[in-house]
Amino acid sequence: IEGERVLVNGHDTGWDWAKLVQTAYLNRVDLSAHGYFATPNIYFNRQQEKGRPFAYHVYGTALIQVALDCLRGVYRIESVKIVHDLGRPLNRVVDLGQVEGGLAQGLGWMTLEELRWDEQGRLMSRALASYKVPDVYFMPDDLEVHFLENADEPTGPYGNKAVGEPPLMYGIGVFFAIRDAMRAFRPDAALAFHSPLTPERVLTQLHPELVAQFRQAQTAAAEDGKPAVKRAREKAKVKEENAG
Repeated sequence: IEGERVLVNGHDTGWDWAKLVQTAYLNRVDLSAHGYFATPNIYFNRQQEKGRPFAYHVYGTALIQVALDCLRGVYRIESVKIVHDLGRPLNRVVDLGQVEGGLAQGLGWMTLEELRWDEQGRLMSRALASYKVPDVYFMPDDLEVHFLENADEPTGPYGNKAVGEPPLMYGIGVFFAIRDAMRAFRPDAALAFHSPLTPERVLTQLHPELVAQFRQAQTAAAEDGKPAVKRAREKAKVKEENAG
């Protein structure tokens, strides 16, 4: 196929691509091809725990800058700069979209997306109202993605490397950027190593005294509420007896 024209051994057949597809369809000819690929030179000795289990590895780095409001626990991702090793790019626009999409997913994974269950094991965060995901406003305004040049991978298709899932790992950087900002504000704080690092978790770790005060207030409210509840139940019981 060259310029939508169908060639055989370099000679124009007089057919275009549309005619070829239509003719094949009407004659029940399947133009699709199927195949399987076994990566060569892959081996691993489980007893010795040695070998070459992968054809290649994907490398990259991300620099992430955040601004943290240490009084409220909220933060903003200001800048992300990425260098990704994908071998020989096959389509830079598609590859760029894959890196940016993987980054967005990773940022949400580390900061927003939290699964919560109630005491009966039911999922509470099952809608967008309770399960937060990154949106266009969450992403940094300053986002740069660069591909490592002259890094063709001999074992990859056309010298290419994976670019779909590896960029997810870049999102981990925002977790440590926020922790570094928290550490600068409270050097002696006992910071929990737990993700996602939601604004609520940031606030409670930076100001544990607020958590203690809140729990005391909850306990006091519960104690104050017991007599009132008991009186209400007694009144309801009296009404039932009178009605009987």
